[in-house]
Parts: sequence; structure tokens; C-alpha cells
Amino acid sequence: IMMMKNYRSTPQILTAANSLIAKNEERMNKKLIPMLPPGKNVVCDHCPSPQEEGARLAREMLRLHGEEGVPFRQMTVLYRAHYLTRNLEDALLKADVPYTIYSGVPFFGRLEIKNALAYLRLIAFRDDLSCLRVLNVPKRNLGKRRVAFLQDYAAENGCSIYQALEANLDDGLFKGTKARAFVELIDEFSQTYREKPISRVLAEILDRSGYEAMLRTEGNQARLDNLAELKQAVFEYETTCGEEAGLEDYLNHIALFSNQDAGSSGDKVKLMTVHTAKGLEFPYVFLCGLNEGVFPSRKTRTRQAMEEERRLAFVAMTRAEKGLYLTEAEGMDFDGWLRYPSRFLLDIDPSLLEFREKAKDSLIEETREYIRKTDVKLGRNQRRQDLLQTGQRVHHRAFGDGTIKSVDMEKMAYLIQFDKMATPRQIAFKIKLTAI
Repeated sequence: IMMMKNYRSTPQILTAANSLIAKNEERMNKKLIPMLPPGKNVVCDHCPSPQEEGARLAREMLRLHGEEGVPFRQMTVLYRAHYLTRNLEDALLKADVPYTIYSGVPFFGRLEIKNALAYLRLIAFRDDLSCLRVLNVPKRNLGKRRVAFLQDYAAENGCSIYQALEANLDDGLFKGTKARAFVELIDEFSQTYREKPISRVLAEILDRSGYEAMLRTEGNQARLDNLAELKQAVFEYETTCGEEAGLEDYLNHIALFSNQDAGSSGDKVKLMTVHTAKGLEFPYVFLCGLNEGVFPSRKTRTRQAMEEERRLAFVAMTRAEKGLYLTEAEGMDFDGWLRYPSRFLLDIDPSLLEFREKAKDSLIEETREYIRKTDVKLGRNQRRQDLLQTGQRVHHRAFGDGTIKSVDMEKMAYLIQFDKMATPRQIAFKIKLTAI
């Protein structure tokens, strides 16, 4: 039984979404039939930078609200990854557009961002709040008992907790801790930070404190992506403000990033990931960050996974009832990758889109070449995946016979329990294995 009739979205939205999902090969051939009267065209906008992408979204929201009387609560921004909210929040705050984040935390309220900024504040101000936040992050064997001692000492001697730590480094209580190394690190940065760009201070303190290494050890890529986005934000601040911008100026600047007073409590734009939006519907949807490596995700390793990403994009588009805006931005990602428009935008018949600004033909051609190379790689990975499956017996020329326990497409490796080993071993796809 095929449920084809759609009572949610306008014909323009459904036609564009049908054009996209038709590119998936491993699917039943079906097409949603719109039951609503015609509405607005699907808008597609190429932006020169992620900052301009956020600004244009904010301007369009203000136009819809002011000229068409659309409440902010009827507008929703969807994105593939949480770190994309940084530019969005910046633009919405500057434009005084009220917003709320669903199933997520505002960028400057995220744990890793608060910890990174605490390190910067500690360098500049030596305040108690920042000191307590990062004193044992990463772990330096400075637990509750030692922190309580420092708080009592500070209260009795009328000094800061950091000064209390400095004064008691030789106390036996701190023997076997990394307290001295921590103090030496902060003192060094406190003496030299005025001579360096803020972005360099941030990068160095995250590295030398061991904080980024801790996140890598945990395998927490989302938090590392957020830190990379923070570094990009600091760099943009320096570029905008010039040489006169100091660390204290930046800390005062980001202290203003609060959305508590923006608009009434109920009338706010919703920000959420595409996954969170599954099963929901919204009058106006802004699907942003449609770039290769973002949506589709750079973690996509096989053709099947790419088709799943395309299905996810289809779901995102069909959340919209009246208006749909698709945006992408060129420039460089925080990891140095050139931003290409998403293949999902190129999958849609151009005649079904209303372009506010089009990407240059040269960029589109570069994008198509990038996609061709990526598709070859996806094909190689697919053949690997088709060859070896979970539960299959294999032979490794050094480790002998074993059984594949799992296939990790993100790490491009198999987890194999070899017969002669007590624990499983991770074996990269590129290593030759023989099926037995």
C-alpha cells in the first residue's frame, strides 16, 4: 500500500524534494503527490561566506515577520551538525531575531566552549570561577579534597583560589599532583598573551594544557569540531577588529552573547538538527549548511551511506509546509577544506528552484569534479563492505584465522576476534584479508 498523497507541503516543495530523492538508486520508485494549492517557489541561495549566510537568513526572517506578518515561531532553521549554529546565533543576535535551540545547547553554552574560554579568562583575570572550572580539566589529581582546602585558604587569607594554589605548591597535600605544571603554564601565558594574537593564544593553551588531547583520546569529534569553530570565530573577530583587539576585548565581546532578552518568551525562531526534526512539520524551513563535507557528512563512506544522507535531506525538505529556503556558503572550513556546494543541490532540477544568487560556473565545475572523485572512493569502500560482513570468518597472514565482530565505516576498519588472541583487534580495510 503506497501512501503517496501529501497534505503537508506545497507542490513546489514536494516537486523539488521528489527531484532530489529520485537520484537514489536503491529505493522503490514512488513520487509524493501534493494535495495543497500552489505556493511559493523553493529559494536557493549561494552565499560568499558562512557569516553572510547567517545574515541573509536573519534578513529574510525579519522580512517575513515584518512584511508578511509571519510569527517567528513559524520559522525553523535545520542543519546537519551542531557546530553550524555559531554563525547562525551570531547573525540572529545582531539582527535582534529571537531564537531557541531544540535538543541542543547554544554555542557559547557548550561544555568545551565554556572550558576553552575559562582558560582564556584565567590567563587574563585569574578569577575563581574560571580557575575552578579548569583546575582539574584535564585531570591533574586536584579533586574535591584539595579544592576544598584551596577555597578555605582563600577565604581565610582574602586571596583568590589561584593565589591560594600558588602559595601552597610546596604543601605535602599537593605532592603527586600536576598543580605546579598548571601554575607554571598559566603564569607563562599571563606574561606573554599580550604579545600574541588571541587565536594563537587559544590554540596554544588548548594544546599545551592537554585539553584537546583529552578530547581526542575520548574520540569526541563533535566537541573537537566545536573547538575548531571557536578558533574560527576568534580569527574572524581579529580580522574584523584589527590589531587593537586584545584578549580582554574579546572576552568582553563574547560576554554579550546572551539571548535571554531577545523577544517574547513564545515567539522565537527554532534551531534544530535535521535528525531532531524527523516527524515534525513547520510552516517555513531554512535548510542551511548545504555543503560537501557538512551535508552530506564527511563521515559518509559508502554509496549506501550517501543514499541515506540524501534520504535525510529529503526528510528535511519535506518538513516545510509553505516556504523552503536552501542555502550554502563558499570559503574555507575550519580544517582548511574548500567549501563546495552540496551534491544534493545539484541533484535538484534547477528549473524547480528560485536562485537568489548562483554559484559561479567555475565553482560548480570544481564541485562536480570533487563529487566524481568522491564517488570513486565510495565505490571502493562499497566493494570492501560487500566483500566482508560481520560474522564472516577471515584469514590474516600474521594473526591467523578470526571472525569479524563489527565493521566501522567511520574508522575504515574491521574489529576482528582472532582465534589465537584474547581480545579483538582493529584491522584497517586496506590490509589484505582472505575470506574463509
